[in-house]
Amino acid sequence: MVRVAGNFAVPEVAVVEPSFEMEDTELLRMAMGGLKRVKLSFAQSLPEAVADADLVIATTSGRDRDRRAIHTLPEARRRIETSGAQAVTCVFGSERGGLSRDEARHCHLWLTVPTCPDFPVLNLAQATAIVVASLCEGSSAPVLPADPMDQAAPLGELESAMDHLQEVLLSTSYLDPHNPGRVADQWRRWFGRTVPTRREVALLHALAAHVAYLRDRSTSKD
Repeated sequence: MVRVAGNFAVPEVAVVEPSFEMEDTELLRMAMGGLKRVKLSFAQSLPEAVADADLVIATTSGRDRDRRAIHTLPEARRRIETSGAQAVTCVFGSERGGLSRDEARHCHLWLTVPTCPDFPVLNLAQATAIVVASLCEGSSAPVLPADPMDQAAPLGELESAMDHLQEVLLSTSYLDPHNPGRVADQWRRWFGRTVPTRREVALLHALAAHVAYLRDRSTSKD
């Protein structure tokens, strides 16, 4: 992956829960000089790794997923171009198991590589090269809105707003306390597909705060 990142001028590769050290001789050998061009960082969790990204794209085989929520590579490239996102992160799962449902929920949208249905088998290096090459095709720097509040919100800010809203709606019994994700995860996918701005994320916080105010006022009257 480090070599592929270097090939396409990707500035950083973040590894979640790494099983190797930076000085690992096998890593240095396989990177083929890529570590001189690419920053390699480590994170203890996926949310930590993607918190500062404006747009986070999960890669999936599509098996056992809602196909309506999965984008093709051209669709994902158009989404990048129209979102105004500067920091775009692609998330790849392990070669054996891919991304779990919990990991995928920390991403704005999902994409898949259109392989032959009879043999949908790619190793991690192949998938990485295809996805990165396609998403970088014809790329140019986005034109950013002058007001920072109208720029894409980093995923960490959206996650914070969604957690705030979920917490408040749990307290009002709108969400099922035994399975809040049944509804809340659909909202996450919905808002994730829009790549919300900082202003829109602030509106989510304001909505959650207003619901909490109405809840507290109703409780005090009782």
